[in-house]
Amino acid sequence: MKWIIYFILTTLSFIAFGQIEPTIVNGTAFNSIFQSMKIGSYSGTVNGILILENKSQKTILDFQGSEAELLIETDSFEVYDVSTKIYKGTTTSGRTEIQYRTYGMANAIRIYMLNNWYELSFIDGGCFEVIDGLEYQYEIENTAEYLVLVVTKELILNNWQHIIKTEHMMDPDNIEQLKPKMREIKILPNSTLVFAISRE
Repeated sequence: MKWIIYFILTTLSFIAFGQIEPTIVNGTAFNSIFQSMKIGSYSGTVNGILILENKSQKTILDFQGSEAELLIETDSFEVYDVSTKIYKGTTTSGRTEIQYRTYGMANAIRIYMLNNWYELSFIDGGCFEVIDGLEYQYEIENTAEYLVLVVTKELILNNWQHIIKTEHMMDPDNIEQLKPKMREIKILPNSTLVFAISRE
């Protein structure tokens, strides 16, 4: 566990707050021990903080040994991967949920708060791009795998996909009426999460 503390403290010491628009970069294969698995569910914990900005108001979400899960969902067509890996965690209070997903060589992050899912995802198209400004690292011990997520640039998430899934109608098409409902939140640099997932 000492390497986790060292990694977080070292990272926080060198990352400065920024206001850079998030972009995409080409992804590489995720070197998780769960990468080749097609289906499964593994329990664990999540620690760390997310620093959010909503309408210029800053909020810190804390995760102190909170319950977490890795859910592996099969892709029966195996287009770019055999499965989607979904890391789920809740804040210490239990009121806010975080999800981090990987598929192919792409990733996504989403947060459920204020009765909406806010997300930033590149799991689409060719699935070969990852979020620029969201660093990830896997470390393995005998009984667990650790996924360390560190935000190095400002990430902008929105609730547009949530609105489309819950309120969009085709007849008549109400897309123009829904556009004013779109909202954004930001995850600020120095936000760090560590998922500890049991291998058993």
